Amino acid sequence: MAQRIRQVEVTAIATVTIAATLPANSKVVATIQLDPSYPTVSQLTVPADEAWVVEDVYYAAAAPTEDCIIEFIRNLVQSIGRTAPLSAIRVDNVARPRITPFTYKGNDIISLVGQNLTVGGAAPVTETLYVKISRFTPH
Repeated sequence: MAQRIRQVEVTAIATVTIAATLPANSKVVATIQLDPSYPTVSQLTVPADEAWVVEDVYYAAAAPTEDCIIEFIRNLVQSIGRTAPLSAIRVDNVARPRITPFTYKGNDIISLVGQNLTVGGAAPVTETLYVKISRFTPH
């Protein structure tokens, strides 16, 4: 008998903090939170029997204080996708560039890295963006 696959969409919250006076093009570890009731973490492991597809990434605030890009990493070493600058991926921008969807397989480790595009300001700034993930689970 064939196993049924169920698709569940979640919108994770990712944050990146740009330190005060951080040199331009520096890379910092970002965090991700699958659900407000879950803790914020720097790494997520995809359950062994699931596959996750990152389908969209967007920014919802009026404008970023510190413009940056977010890089998606697989298993702590392989870059598999990058966003356009936050200023370009505002959710209300009908012409915003979309990412090409990419997949994390069972037991893959998901981590995110932020890269600021300009020198950090006088005070640290935390930027928040949203990651639409389709979770494919056997059920």
